[in-house]
Amino acid sequence: MTGPCATCTRRCCFEYAVTVVGYDAWTIAQRLQLAPEQFLVTIPQRTLNSRGFLLDKSEKTFDIALDKAPADTEARPCIFWLGFSGGIGRCGIYPLRPFACQVYPAHLNGGKPVRRDDVLCPEDAWREGSFEPPIWRERLLRAQVEFDIYGFAVARWNHHVLHASAPHLIGVPGFYAYLMNFYSRLEPIRTSFYAIEWMKMCEPWAACCMQGYSPLVTRVPEMDDWSEVIDGIRMIANGFFPSDLAPQSEARIPEPNEMSLTEGEKTPLSRDQVGDER
Repeated sequence: MTGPCATCTRRCCFEYAVTVVGYDAWTIAQRLQLAPEQFLVTIPQRTLNSRGFLLDKSEKTFDIALDKAPADTEARPCIFWLGFSGGIGRCGIYPLRPFACQVYPAHLNGGKPVRRDDVLCPEDAWREGSFEPPIWRERLLRAQVEFDIYGFAVARWNHHVLHASAPHLIGVPGFYAYLMNFYSRLEPIRTSFYAIEWMKMCEPWAACCMQGYSPLVTRVPEMDDWSEVIDGIRMIANGFFPSDLAPQSEARIPEPNEMSLTEGEKTPLSRDQVGDER
């Protein structure tokens, strides 16, 4: 029995701009020894959410997304797409693929993974029960947590941009450097937990996010067992840009719809919208 992607039409790898979170970017950069500029692009946000970062004092926010490879077609492939003869191909970083790709085409509905309605997959690509294996729910819960951590990191960066004394020194390279440093400092906290314990933590954390608040901003009794993780992430964020340190109350709490996995992770863009903009 073949998987749903065995006869894929490749549309998602060609027509989507895959937006990523900081942990995705850091993991790919570390494992492949690449600079973020080698595989990421900066694109204006179409749907405003807590992951939108500033590059100046305006209200214009941006996402980071996987770059597109050069192509003569209107739909350009993901930079990590490996094409083979006969028009077939596969993801070249499948073990490192971003959370948006890991959970596609599912989202959580009432805590249960179900197929999204806005996907490019053929109607018969996913059989009934395709999303019942526990791995789907685990990925979706982990993604919610990573979205929240990234949103917190972005909030710290945005406060810096709005309060920086030298805004001309802020730009995409500065944001990338900040992300790489933030997640490098976070890694010892991750590795101090077994994977099963981290997954156990994701259950109540994701539940908070889906209700519209973050344990990083609001104390949640259900998260007390992981207070060291929460406090550690806060300390990491507060370790950057100490001269313009924001009071904890200024950290932005994402709205419920902003934390949804049903929008914003993969956005169809035209060729002109995904290119050399960085």
